[in-house]
Amino acid sequence: MNAEEILLIKVQRLPEPERERLLRQIDEWIEQHVTPQPVDVQQAVAAVRSTWANISLDPETLRWIAEDKELEYDLG
Repeated sequence: MNAEEILLIKVQRLPEPERERLLRQIDEWIEQHVTPQPVDVQQAVAAVRSTWANISLDPETLRWIAEDKELEYDLG
């Protein structure tokens, strides 16, 4: 049994009011410790454009990308 399974069992054993309180505390902790994702789409697009075609890849990676049938390419 791994740590996640043990934790889940312990949380499930708590009475409902205590479980709800614990889950609220976990939500608060997550809000305090998780860095927010950028919401500015224009900023994200600018970051991609500024690095577009400037990344060097080794030949094996390039071959893998070229042969991947699920990738789509904009050749225009």
